[in-house]
Amino acid sequence: MGGYVGLAPAGFPNVALSNYAKEFADDQVALVGDIFCPKVPVERQSFPYLIWDRQNLIIPGSTLRAPSANAATIRRNYSTNSYFCRSHALKGAVAFEEEAYGLGLGFSTKQHLTGDLIGRIRRSREIEIANLLLSLSNFPNGVDLSSGSNNQWDVYPAVPDEGTDGSHPIVQVEEAKELLRQSGIADDQMTLVLSSPCVAVLKNHPDIINRFKYTNTLGIIDIDKLSSVFGVKCVRAGAVKASQNMTASWIWGSNAFLGYASPNATRDDVSCAKTFVWAGGQIPGSDGNNVAMPAAPGTIDGYGVLEWLDPELDRKTYWQSVDWYYDTKATATETGFPFLNCLHTAPTMVTLPGLLEG
Repeated sequence: MGGYVGLAPAGFPNVALSNYAKEFADDQVALVGDIFCPKVPVERQSFPYLIWDRQNLIIPGSTLRAPSANAATIRRNYSTNSYFCRSHALKGAVAFEEEAYGLGLGFSTKQHLTGDLIGRIRRSREIEIANLLLSLSNFPNGVDLSSGSNNQWDVYPAVPDEGTDGSHPIVQVEEAKELLRQSGIADDQMTLVLSSPCVAVLKNHPDIINRFKYTNTLGIIDIDKLSSVFGVKCVRAGAVKASQNMTASWIWGSNAFLGYASPNATRDDVSCAKTFVWAGGQIPGSDGNNVAMPAAPGTIDGYGVLEWLDPELDRKTYWQSVDWYYDTKATATETGFPFLNCLHTAPTMVTLPGLLEG
């Protein structure tokens, strides 16, 4: 039989649930924001970070030096911006009886609530990242496909790979890849995120089907074949959000994004975007010794789960708050390329079912 699980001391984070929140991932529909906006732990809540330019590509007139002459002088410049890690938090309540009942069935309602709360925060962050990346203000090299005739991917050409009577997405992606190559990004370092409606349209695009007409005996075009034909890793963005009346919509809309982010991102690389997480750590002190900086209050590495009893004790209910201190920033505009409004016809969405009784 299950039983009531005691609370962490009031005002102190529940370490086990905080670590659970830190490692939580929505396994039902993978979120893709971390691909382009990887987490970078930082010691302070707010601080400047460097933005490196590409002046290292400038070659001086000559590198030759005559005897007794000075070497040619170059300057290495950079600009700065600042992050500010704010708390993103949600809370919920669980009755003692609900926790005991869940434990009797083999699961913890408290842990499920932690997953629900951090899952919604992560989904909210996914929306932030999509809005950040799908902005021509942040990534001016991108393109709005609705601005040109027959550019949208659901406008199929009459003859595959030929003519101007329809779209040619392979050519469009290749042009975007060339821009990233000029910034020093190799093809195998690029990733193309395609919203789920874009994947559905591309699977039936004549240009793509034409590339496999002699080798694809099963006739199936999947995400691996899209990766093959585009020459970069393709990822399907299938996460949805629901309005208050439970009407669904795709978080990534009818858009796509080609970009680069380091799998081990730091504050110094040219990832197109980053998530700065206030995790605390060591910084150099004025005396040459390191000084310890605390993480965000009430958190473990920037993730926190606080618990407290309802003030009206006869309710036999505890409250739980989950928060995460982070800030998302576009950090290298030349290594990202958004494709906006890829489809002429918006996908039809359904109304999700209402609450279910367990």
